[in-house]
Amino acid sequence: MDSGSYAAVNGALRAEMRLEVLANNLANVNTSGFKQDRIHFDSFMTHPGPEQFPLPTDSFMGKKFPGDVPFPFSSPAANAYSVTYPRAVRTVVDNTQGGLASTGDPNHLAIEGKGFFVVSTPEGPRLTRDGSFRVSANGELVDKSGNPLMSDGNAPIQVGNAPFQVGPDGTLSNAEGPIGRVQLVTAPEESLTKAGNSLYSAPEAETTPVEEAERSVHQGFLENSNADSLRDMTQMIETNRAFEAYMKMIQALDSLDGQAASQIGRLQG
Repeated sequence: MDSGSYAAVNGALRAEMRLEVLANNLANVNTSGFKQDRIHFDSFMTHPGPEQFPLPTDSFMGKKFPGDVPFPFSSPAANAYSVTYPRAVRTVVDNTQGGLASTGDPNHLAIEGKGFFVVSTPEGPRLTRDGSFRVSANGELVDKSGNPLMSDGNAPIQVGNAPFQVGPDGTLSNAEGPIGRVQLVTAPEESLTKAGNSLYSAPEAETTPVEEAERSVHQGFLENSNADSLRDMTQMIETNRAFEAYMKMIQALDSLDGQAASQIGRLQG
């Protein structure tokens, strides 16, 4: 594969990855608490090859990333620090605040500012911004999958059948007094991994309580998805056009290679 074909294949792969991210964002534009993904790209250069100039494993150029197409170092002339290619470094969660929508349901909660609710799942604690909770048969506040909402004491929140109120600091109370306080934590964007159903996993060592001044809890509201359908649709159209252009380039270069091989065969014959 020559450098032109390599550039086209690499570009098509990156466009395909971006399309997948944009499609997922668009599919969740109406999902409460959904946080869109953003794919981060960087560039890397061709180099003389590890045999002649070995790269340290902790250097950026020395690392390999999933989906990379290996560059064929076939001749000394091609082994030059002259060509750069895009590389997808990582996909991260965009924690930009979504709008708040009133539902009138006292079981629904929304966070304004930083932080995530914590729910207990069979796989362990998970973080979420989706506050569409309900009261279970045993009086616990649970999410749509039945996972209990956790208090700052790391226990399921029991509200029973009586009406309750939730203050801006996350404290729940009823006619008899305080019931508990919603646990709100935060974690670095790069440590968050989507676990499905608007849930995230994060290493426990990297989750920390959110300062009261940095968040507020609203009862009877849900946070809308922060995905921008118009922007993502526009980017999807642009990326799809780029993908088609790369595919046409690959076909054209493949045709040229075939013609060149045919001409060489005739000359040798």
